[in-house]
Amino acid sequence: MSLIPEKPIVISPTLAATIGLEETVLLQLLQECISHGSPVSSSGFDWITLPANKLLELAPFWSDDDFRRLSASLHEKGLLLIGGGPFTANHDFRFAFNENSVAVSLPSSNRPTDISPIPASSKPHSAKTIGGSWQPSEDALRQLAQLGVTKDFAQQQIPQFVSYWRERNVPRHSWESKYIKEVWRQWQQSETTQNRRRKEISVTGEWRPSLDALDILVAKGGINTNFIEDAIPEFILYWRDRGDLSSTWDSKFIQHIRRQWQFFNGMMEQDSMPRLITAQWKPKEAVYDVLQMANIDRQFASNIIPEFVLYWQENGTPQCSWSTKFLQYVKRQWAHQNKSSTEPSNGKQQGYSKGRIRDRSFVEDLTDRSWAS
Repeated sequence: MSLIPEKPIVISPTLAATIGLEETVLLQLLQECISHGSPVSSSGFDWITLPANKLLELAPFWSDDDFRRLSASLHEKGLLLIGGGPFTANHDFRFAFNENSVAVSLPSSNRPTDISPIPASSKPHSAKTIGGSWQPSEDALRQLAQLGVTKDFAQQQIPQFVSYWRERNVPRHSWESKYIKEVWRQWQQSETTQNRRRKEISVTGEWRPSLDALDILVAKGGINTNFIEDAIPEFILYWRDRGDLSSTWDSKFIQHIRRQWQFFNGMMEQDSMPRLITAQWKPKEAVYDVLQMANIDRQFASNIIPEFVLYWQENGTPQCSWSTKFLQYVKRQWAHQNKSSTEPSNGKQQGYSKGRIRDRSFVEDLTDRSWAS
């Protein structure tokens, strides 16, 4: 009983060392499969069309990705011409042997029997650099069209492609193969960019972070829910004024809250003992960092320091963190000012309202979100 139940695939060791073992196996396999198809002459080549599933049956050790990779490699080396697009398991595979390249590249004792050598005078160089007037053939444009690439897009890539490879002065067997790959890559990138842009939207007054974003911030990040709620109006105001479009508003919001929370916690750790406010009191620089992240004008905050200090001196209540108290007050006043600037004045002077500081605890400050309504 034979240990080899099927007809073996005979390959040339010399050719395998030249173009690669797997490529040699596929080249020989395609040569033996010619009997399964009827050659059709076109543009000086005999084209063969084979069912893709037949090739997969003849080479069960390869997947469709392997066939696509190896056939593209043979095409890149100038040994194989491919029509109708790259190999796929759901379509027929159309190919032709590039007789000129095969006649030059294969050892004479290992050439496929039906490929006749051509006269030496008409043999092209095995590889050459690209010319300044190089243009892809109609067949190359047709292959790209079958992949969904528009003709205009393909032609727009020609000057850049030629310029790039002329500068590098690298010889290749098949510039059309390289061109098809490069244009297809550029097309995929363009489609990905356009799909992403189609998903981009602007921020509206009704925007809210998703439940997943809130879960990341609250459950996993340990950030106070009221702190997050307070930051939503200022986040909307900033990005709505900028007019930017994005498909990642949740990510931007998470990053914004994490940065603010980090500064906020730093201020809380520095101020722990209750104390009275002094006439010379100034907020910590970290307060301005938080306000800057919230896109609140520094001058606006500086202008309301005197009334803040005056109120709490008269009130006489000590606080654990005057910087935190001031931060919450500035954010409320800023929201009131921007809200009033977008509403009819009804004969009243627009601007932020004074005398709204209340003797409340820090927890009450966090809980109050009336300014955001």
